[in-house]
Amino acid sequence: MANEIILSTDMVEPAARTDLCREMSRHFFEPRALSEGAEPLELSLRSRLVGRMAVVASRHGPQRYRRERRHIAAGMDQYFIRLLLNGRHEGACGERPTAITAGDICVFDLSRPFCGEVDRGAMLSLMLPRSAVEKAAPGRDLHGLVLERGAPVTVFLTDFMASFAKLSETLDESETLAIEDAAIGLLGACLSRQAPPRDPALGLVLRHRLLDFIESHLAAPDLGPALLMQRFQVSRAHLYRMFVAEGGVAALIRDKRLDAAFHALASVNGGHWSIAKIAHSFGFSSATQFHRAFRARFGVTPSEARHETRPGTAGLQAAIVGWHEHCVQRPRMAARD
Repeated sequence: MANEIILSTDMVEPAARTDLCREMSRHFFEPRALSEGAEPLELSLRSRLVGRMAVVASRHGPQRYRRERRHIAAGMDQYFIRLLLNGRHEGACGERPTAITAGDICVFDLSRPFCGEVDRGAMLSLMLPRSAVEKAAPGRDLHGLVLERGAPVTVFLTDFMASFAKLSETLDESETLAIEDAAIGLLGACLSRQAPPRDPALGLVLRHRLLDFIESHLAAPDLGPALLMQRFQVSRAHLYRMFVAEGGVAALIRDKRLDAAFHALASVNGGHWSIAKIAHSFGFSSATQFHRAFRARFGVTPSEARHETRPGTAGLQAAIVGWHEHCVQRPRMAARD
């Protein structure tokens, strides 16, 4: 896998730029033009890996975007810290509005939906693994956090991000691990002081243990409230309260199984499995039940999800694959190391 990827819609003819922009963005969100008859979508980026982190410098044209469940199911499990160098952004992360101008920093949790609208601009971004950030900033709700230009912590982080981006050009493998750990610790400490608390510390620890267990047992037929109550010695009422935002633990398990099924269907290897086999492997006993739940969550059928991945422009396919590996596959591999 290449440590640096450079991609731009300027590399293709204008008629192909919107499709290429959507392909480059597909793990993040679906970009759309601001109005009918607008110019083709534009996006240029340079992404460099530093251990489990990615440093991304990008330029974008006017567009609106929305990150939905089907994008989340692609498997990105990171925080996206974005410094707006120029331009304007207005949107929302759940119920938290995000109005950003040049010099502001915003944090996006890629496991949660968000939407927005931007004019022409440029950004410097860091992608950091969720587990490391939440260890450095425990119990904090970072999604949609905006650090305003001129505030001391924003000035500090702006200088840090610019310096880190420059430093990443010269790091060798022996230096990467120490620099990566220090960077994540510093960023987590700064952000935790600015973000509101989410859960009591002990509740957060148990929630993380439950989530880890659920993630690693999605294929287990008996995965459900009864198993979790027995394994973790918690009451049904407490279990429900812990995941009330997700509609309860049963809904959480169903949604995570659907997300895993979506990823399997959209993956290269998923084409070798029938839809019924994938459904059964993630605990769905009925194909009808699976189809109904899948469409309700993602707005597409399993068959449509399987064919949703569009081939990139021929001459750029290797670079696009490399960019998608920066987004998804490398962080997963590093997390297992």
